[in-house]
Order: sequence, then structure tokens, then C-alpha cells
Amino acid sequence: MKIWIKYLIGIAFGFILSFVLPAENPAVREIAATVSSLLTNFGRYALYPVLFFSFAVSVYELRESRSLFKTGLLSALVIAAATVLCAVTGVIGALIYTPARIPIFIEGAGDARQIGIWESLGKLFPASAFEVFSDGAFILPLCIFAGFLGAGCAVDKTTAKPVLAFFDSFSRVAYAVLGFFVDILSVGFIGISVYWFFLYREMLSYGFFLNFILILAAHVVFLAVVVYPLLLRFICGVKQPYRVLYASLAPVAAAFFSGDANLTLSVLLRHVNESLGVRRRISSIVTPMFSAFSRGGSALTVIISFMVILHSYSSLGISFSDILWLTGTSILLSFFLARFPAGGAYVLLATICAMYGRGFEAGYLILRPAAFFICSAAAAVDALTAVFGTCLIAQKMNMRNSQETRFFI
Repeated sequence: MKIWIKYLIGIAFGFILSFVLPAENPAVREIAATVSSLLTNFGRYALYPVLFFSFAVSVYELRESRSLFKTGLLSALVIAAATVLCAVTGVIGALIYTPARIPIFIEGAGDARQIGIWESLGKLFPASAFEVFSDGAFILPLCIFAGFLGAGCAVDKTTAKPVLAFFDSFSRVAYAVLGFFVDILSVGFIGISVYWFFLYREMLSYGFFLNFILILAAHVVFLAVVVYPLLLRFICGVKQPYRVLYASLAPVAAAFFSGDANLTLSVLLRHVNESLGVRRRISSIVTPMFSAFSRGGSALTVIISFMVILHSYSSLGISFSDILWLTGTSILLSFFLARFPAGGAYVLLATICAMYGRGFEAGYLILRPAAFFICSAAAAVDALTAVFGTCLIAQKMNMRNSQETRFFI
């Protein structure tokens, strides 16, 4: 059975259970939240070993083939272009269809986390390289350490031969373990989706978020069905771009209901390798980089959310200069969300409100009941971007072996 079908079955069971269980009971909600958190951690449990060993081996192989710089440059360009595309799509969509106002029903000071650019940069190089294994959320320090090891192996190949053999073997074993966790996660989505539907029903109970979530959903569908397939068709000449969309069903479902980039990365690695046929030396580097830096979905949802906040507080509209500031700031700050695998979009929104000032410092609070949906939509777009972006880069570098749809996992 296809993985995406297993996930949908688990989500369907979760949907049914969310109506069977008493959602209004605080104890039940607390248990559901705890179970959801535990299952999310379970979903990303096997990621770090695969990421570390595969990243190191891939850096060595790309360096040996003299294509490491080309891969990095192409990845950076695609990530930047995709982020700008998502942000501009959000601006145009919000201007064409003005979101409905949301009553200001929450007052008080904000308490959300800020992005903390300097803090993020400081964590890239901890006091000891072995500290990178202790942070289960921020994958960049781990990738940097693995990259140095892979590059170091290319300096003295004779000495590094047993190390490379060990790394390659361990990465394959770890990948097999990851495959088990990705498969069994279909059961975990029962618990994850129960809590998600609890939050969704609570959000709808307010009575004025429906227009907002429909706008976000429309943008996700537009990017998935129209924009990304067309770009893949005309830039890479892929004759059947919707096969890539089909291969992204499970990662997008995982991203949407978990809202967690690291859990989604586990699912992404399997699907770009086994469904899209991307070679390991590309997917092991490019896909994690998309997971860390390509947060165009966060930029898109934050732009729409901030315009909703402005429209809710004032009827004066938004000036062209403010649109440029909002777009540029959202794009730039989205590149620093790597240490927030979950909830990054809402953190970005809180930061944008604080930077904008003018009495809007706590404006993000009116969207707090919909914060989970903002993050879900952002994660879904980011998963789509990772799948299509990895496929595009692999296609450009002739590192992809196409296979029939019936062999997709």
C-alpha cells in the first residue's frame, strides 16, 4: 500500500476520533496535545543518523566529482527564487482578494518568541563539535559538522577509506531504520490528527476565521497545482510534472498535519529517493538545505496574515512602501527560521509585528487561534517547494533516474 494512502487512513481515523472524544474536556485536550507531541518526536527520531552520515558521504562524493560548488550554488539560487515567488504570490493574492476583517477579541501584550538572528548564528558553531548531536531541532550545525568531515575525507583518501566505508554502511543502515519509522508513522498520524482537528474545530467555533483559512488553502493549492508544475515543465522540460506532485502527497500530508519540518524531512528523503529517483548524493544535501532555508511558505502565510491584521485594526489599507517592506522583511527573515522546525511561521509573524511597531506589536494575537493552521499551510508549501526544488536540481545535474508511477512508494 502506498505511504500516502496509509497516512490518509490514519488521518481519517484521527478525524473520526476527534468527534468521538470529548474535545471540551481540558484533561482530554491535554492528553491529546501530549500524545501529538510524542508522536511528532517519534516521527523525527531516526532523522539525525541518516542526515549526519549521508551528508558527509555526499559531500565527499560531490567534491570528488567536482560538482559540490555547482550543487550548492544551484540550491541557493533555487531556494532564493522559490522564496521570492511564494512571497510575491502571497502579496498578489492578498491584494486581489481582500481578506475579511477579524474582530479584535484578544487584548494584552505579546509573549511569542522572536527569531533571534544572532542567537541562531551563534548556534551554528558550538564550543564543541559534539554538541551538534544534542540539539534535536536545529539541523544546520549537524550538517556543517558532517560537511567538514566529508570534505576532510577528500583531502587524504587513503587514510579516510575505512572512515568512508563505515559512514556509507551506517548511512544505509540508518536509512533502513528511517524507512521503518516513516512507514509506522501512519499509525502515529491518528494521534497527531486528533489534536489537529481539536484545534481546527476550536478555531471554527469563533466564527470569523473561515475566510482567512480559505485564502491560505487557495494559495497552497494554486502553488501545488499550477505554479510549480508549470515551472518544472518549462524550466526542466519534465513532460509529466504532475507525477512529481503525486510523489509529494505523503510529505505534504505529513507537513500539513504535523507542522514540523524535521518530521517532514524524514518523509521527504524517502520519497525523493524512492519515488522520484533522485540520487543519494544530491538528495542527502539538497533536501536538508531546502528544509532549513526554503521557508517561502512561512513568508507567504505571514504576508497574508499581516495584511489581515492591518485590515482588522484599520480601514486605511496598506501603502506601497509598506508592501515592499513587508515582502522584503518576510523573505529575509524566513532564511533564519531553521532552528524553528515547528511554529516558525507564527514566530516570524510576531517578529514582523514587533518590527513594524505603530501599535501593532501585539497584533498577531488576534490570529492566535489560527496559529496552528498558519504553520500547517506554511509547512505544506515548504514541503512542496522541497520536492519540486530537489527534483529540479537533480534534473539539471542529470542525477535523477525516472521511474514509472506504479513504482512510487
